[in-house]
Amino acid sequence: MKINKLNNKELEVWLSLARTIGPTKFFSILRTHGSLDEVLKYLNRVANNKVYGIQDAREEINNAKRIGAKIIPACDPDYPDLLRNISSCPPVITAFGDISLLSREIIAIIGGRNSSMNGRNFANKLALDLSEAGFVIVSGLAKGIDTAANSVIYKNHPTIAVTASGIDVVYPKENFDLYKKITGNGGLVITELPFATKPKPQYFPQRNRIISGLSLGVAVIEASKRSGSLITADFALNQGREVFAVSGFPLDSRCSGSNYLIKNGAKLIESADDIIESIRFSLPPQQKNLFDVEHHFVNQKQEKLQQAKSVIVDHINSVPVDIDELILASGLSTNIALMALLELELENKIERSPGNKISLIF
Repeated sequence: MKINKLNNKELEVWLSLARTIGPTKFFSILRTHGSLDEVLKYLNRVANNKVYGIQDAREEINNAKRIGAKIIPACDPDYPDLLRNISSCPPVITAFGDISLLSREIIAIIGGRNSSMNGRNFANKLALDLSEAGFVIVSGLAKGIDTAANSVIYKNHPTIAVTASGIDVVYPKENFDLYKKITGNGGLVITELPFATKPKPQYFPQRNRIISGLSLGVAVIEASKRSGSLITADFALNQGREVFAVSGFPLDSRCSGSNYLIKNGAKLIESADDIIESIRFSLPPQQKNLFDVEHHFVNQKQEKLQQAKSVIVDHINSVPVDIDELILASGLSTNIALMALLELELENKIERSPGNKISLIF
């Protein structure tokens, strides 16, 4: 993909295509048609109710400008390099705040919403210490650990929040002041979703791949085994990122996922120094893949994920089925099943229905 600035007309076509199809198909269609002019002809040929038209794209661009946000396509020099190089990278992101933060060294701090005071205090201190060492903290603006991490903005340290809603929609509502502080005081809020989009359950795991994709490493604090933080950790491993975790009391279910990560190879951390030493004295994520052992590990993960996707497809049809029942029937672990479901959704092979159900798209 050639890195260049798009003019207004080109951005409208790019955004129209991005909103019409998923990330996986986007770059395939772009390569097939060769230019945005040909993409526009393609969109006109397939025009139907599902097409996000040029006028829709123009309106979204204007809405973003109206609040001071910017839509950044994946070909733009302002689009972060680490994110651009992940599988299924967002064709566009909308950024509200200081976009120069996207070129800084970024560390993700994530964890459970139902966190303890000790967990939140540790997350906030970790975020402060890493910020003072020159890193930018990214998190998801959720309750609990995410809020504690993003709250470094109150100490005048920039932070990035990745949301599972439109750039103008604050979720949870109680973080409205934090959102305003971030966007108005040198921080940054980003999303891949269209303007005015309300949060839905399926958007959160999609957001998680962006959090890890932006980062050199991901630190997990007080995450249960069913936490979305473990999905983020899986994304991080597949993307060649470092994964760190804080250990917790074995009988505290809020720490079961964090402890599980440590048992399976995540680096135990007790302070920011543990992360700084690991990150600063290791190779960048994209260089690590030059080593055969890393290739072997990533290939194993990808092979396992492909197998899980096949198992899920074999267990569903056009009739919506409950996700929890599907995971139980498939015999897959919850983490790998949720990762497989996310990839199938990004590939437009399944669709979600109310009541936590999915069905196959024919």
